[in-house]
Amino acid sequence: MDRAALGRPAEWICSGVPTQQPAPEHQTADLLRERDLLLFPVDPVRSPPRTRSRRLIGYVTRDPEVIRLALMLADTVDDARDTGYEHPMLLAARWVQAGYSAEAAIRWITAGVRWPKAAQTALRAPPG
Repeated sequence: MDRAALGRPAEWICSGVPTQQPAPEHQTADLLRERDLLLFPVDPVRSPPRTRSRRLIGYVTRDPEVIRLALMLADTVDDARDTGYEHPMLLAARWVQAGYSAEAAIRWITAGVRWPKAAQTALRAPPG
């Protein structure tokens, strides 16, 4: 499997638990981990969109660097929810797929650069 496929998060995955029942807790991450998948769980305070009959549990990826960056970003991008918020997993996957380490990406993102191509353009620009 190539690096891009490993880093691309799945869209929201369904837990398979009917919405009338409580969400699964620890066993969900354990079951996914058995299949080499890492879970970025749903924030219980901010409920994500639900299907009509199933509870959503979050995003998954096989790339530990994507999870690491997403967790770093969770606090950083939280304040931007009202203005063009993008889920930390999607933002993290974009940067990791572009070849950035979590540390390099977090520096760019906290400086206000959301797209790796913008960072690359800034690096190539002559000093002004």
